[in-house]
Amino acid sequence: MINRIWDPGNKFTEGVLKEYENWVLEVSHKQHTLGCYIIFAKRPVERISGLTDEEIKELKDIMKEVENALLKSDAFRPDRFNYLQLGNVVHQLHFHGVPRYSSPRVFDNKEWSDKNWGKPVILSNEVSSNELIRKIRDAIKPLLR
Repeated sequence: MINRIWDPGNKFTEGVLKEYENWVLEVSHKQHTLGCYIIFAKRPVERISGLTDEEIKELKDIMKEVENALLKSDAFRPDRFNYLQLGNVVHQLHFHGVPRYSSPRVFDNKEWSDKNWGKPVILSNEVSSNELIRKIRDAIKPLLR
C-alpha cells in the first residue's frame, strides 16, 4: 500500500495510476481540463531544490511516459502540456499536469472544452466524481508503459 502522505485520510485514492520508486502518478480529482494528473513525491519534501538527481531524472521520465500515454489515446490527444508546482494547500511536493486542447474533446458522453486555450489554464475548484476519475484512470492506465 502506498503511503499517500499528501492525502492522510485516503479520500482521493480512485485516481492512482502508477507507483514509481520516488513518485506516484494520479488522476487529479479536479479536472481543470480533461485528463489532468498529479505527480506526487513519495518522500517528505516541499521544494524542487530538495530533490535528488535520481528523483529529478525519474520525474522527467514519468512526465514523458504520461504525456506519451495521453497522446496515444483518441479520447485525449492534447495539443500541449502545462505543469504547475504550487504547494499552497498541500505542501508535499507535487506537480499538476494539465493537458491543453485547441479544440473540444468528448469523454464519458460529455464535451470538454479548454476555455482558456492559448492562455493560462483556468483552475477549477470543483471536485470531480469518483466515477469520472475511475473512467479517466481506466482510459489512461493501460497506455502507460
